[in-house]
Amino acid sequence: MDRLYWDIYAVNTEDFPTFIDRTSSHLHIYLGDVREAVAHTDQISKYGRVIYNQQAWDTDKFKEIKDEVTQPNHYDVIKETILRVNKYKCDKVDMGYVGRWKNPYQIADTHLPTGITISYEKRPECHFIRTVFFSPEHWFNLQCKPLFRTDPIVEKEPKGSWNMNPVGLIAPKPEKSAANRRAMFNIVSDFIKEFRPAFTGLGLSQFYFNFESGNAYLTDNEAKEREDLLPLIFSFREDGNRPMFSDSTEIPIDNFDNTLARDQRMFFDRRYFEFL
Repeated sequence: MDRLYWDIYAVNTEDFPTFIDRTSSHLHIYLGDVREAVAHTDQISKYGRVIYNQQAWDTDKFKEIKDEVTQPNHYDVIKETILRVNKYKCDKVDMGYVGRWKNPYQIADTHLPTGITISYEKRPECHFIRTVFFSPEHWFNLQCKPLFRTDPIVEKEPKGSWNMNPVGLIAPKPEKSAANRRAMFNIVSDFIKEFRPAFTGLGLSQFYFNFESGNAYLTDNEAKEREDLLPLIFSFREDGNRPMFSDSTEIPIDNFDNTLARDQRMFFDRRYFEFL
């Protein structure tokens, strides 16, 4: 399991900068600080497009970087990003979040930082967001992979309260991994309640939402043979729309339960969200 995708198709009822501002403020509650952002435009040099949050990095990194590409904290990075989007009429923005989750490998209540990238795109029919959660095999999967004393993540903190046996095998604590899945469920459901997207889907494969048919398609052709590539969560704003494989055959939803997020039905794979 390489990465987890969360795709959002939102009807563009507000301008692009306002949408970025509102949604990034909402996601900040769950995902932590924006570490860096890029407002894509040809009017700025390739190396000057990145805006760094100095507070989220080792400050030594910025001794040789120009002041105009750094901001003191998360809020100033967002402010500068919005200013650039307005000034240069950017249609795409990338944001890298710090990301903090319960560390399933430690006995103490510690956090496991993990990379998160959110890409915004302004499209003719919608505002599109793709969030990529990197390396979810350590904190989201039903059976987290064991670690060893020699793994880089352990060597960075050798005196941490690792759940380690005498031979150096570090076993994950399932209740902490379940807590991370619960947090992921809450992020998606709260976003639906607040913004009511035309479609949103979470899974190990990406989605394509067709506004004309109202259906969403898994872009990975292997999804028909690999059960782990089926959606983990999906939700349509309009009743009657369906998730499809890439060949336009319907995905069976017998393994999905559903709940209401505000007035929008949200389907979820009960294996991953067994606590509901």
